[in-house]
Amino acid sequence: MVKDILYLLLLAACLIAGYVIWQWQELKHFNLTRYEIHHEKLVDTHRFVVLADVHLWQYGAHNERLISAIRKEQPEAILMPGDLIVHSKPERFAVAAELMERLTQIAPVYFSNGNHESRLEQPTHENYELYQRLKQQMQTLGVHILNNAQMPVTLGRDQITVSGLELPLSYYRKGMDTLLGERELMDCLGAADHAHYQVLLAHTPKYVPQYFAWGADLCLSGHYHGGLVCIPGLGSVISPQFELFPHYSFGRFTEGAHTALVSRGLGTHTFHVRIFNRSEVLVVTVAP
Repeated sequence: MVKDILYLLLLAACLIAGYVIWQWQELKHFNLTRYEIHHEKLVDTHRFVVLADVHLWQYGAHNERLISAIRKEQPEAILMPGDLIVHSKPERFAVAAELMERLTQIAPVYFSNGNHESRLEQPTHENYELYQRLKQQMQTLGVHILNNAQMPVTLGRDQITVSGLELPLSYYRKGMDTLLGERELMDCLGAADHAHYQVLLAHTPKYVPQYFAWGADLCLSGHYHGGLVCIPGLGSVISPQFELFPHYSFGRFTEGAHTALVSRGLGTHTFHVRIFNRSEVLVVTVAP
């Protein structure tokens, strides 16, 4: 009886140790996930890299493995739909500043706030001043920060409009199913650019149908971290708002000429778990 108990305890210890080692290794790697999108508004072919939910994560010293992978792709633009930082880790903001400096040496960077940045836009937040300092560094580097703003970008023979959506924090409340109306979206973004290829950086993918209705030809999101745990055949388990088996957890979603790409993200925070759900960099080719 005692031997059986010891055997079970040893087996449990080995399983736990194996899981810890596996997760420790898994969190050090990322995939390159490639997408190709065709649209009648385009004349030339363009390549973008999408980085979502970095959360101050590092892949090698000075993020060298990440930077090297991005540089090899030779993107025309780097698009970042939020959560570069963790709002409670100001002592590591230098990691974000260094990453942005290196990214801007590769291609123009377009960034919009995620919920972590939006928290730090509140003057009452204890880290408000530190985040404003980081934002100033990013702007000095040439990062285009698009919070409920848009920017026309000329690439080859195409004009592409990049818009960034920053929703109020009420849309991120855990356990809440907050609806997003057309009027609210228009109040944030204004009208879409229907004449040119419209790219929307929208941190949460929860409202993909509304983004399409607004006029996004290509919507780029993250936030769900791929649902943390993926069950083969069932998909992602939970969203940050505690929604079970969220539909827009990762991957490609289309409706007519509209496409949404939802990234599993690059970093984690609070719960450092990724089961069958490796971090990823999106490499997006858009073509006629």
